[in-house]
Amino acid sequence: MPHIVLENINSTKEAYEAITPFAHKIEGGMLKMLDKYINASEQSVLIESLAIESGVNQNFFIQLSQKKSSLTVRLLPLTDPQKTKGVKTIMAMIAKQIKDTNAKITYGKNNLEDFLID
Repeated sequence: MPHIVLENINSTKEAYEAITPFAHKIEGGMLKMLDKYINASEQSVLIESLAIESGVNQNFFIQLSQKKSSLTVRLLPLTDPQKTKGVKTIMAMIAKQIKDTNAKITYGKNNLEDFLID
């Protein structure tokens, strides 16, 4: 399962506030982050996303889960999209939005190295 761990972040709400909707045109499609939701305890965030690639639409959610001083960006298992280049790119774009808000935040363990941009 694709995931990115962001290190040195102590607040899920901080990550939630850092994320802004986007639409990114790619060859043969579009990548969109549509909306975001945070739970009442501010420990989990869901990000509604859409990847349109070569005429195939995939709606899915990305989940942000807080640990002590890290945050994991992963696909919500209930929506389980195909792990296409577009889906992985959206995950990396969201991680970068969060990372760019605080110089202390770094990329930790992940399996999306090819999609991460510093």
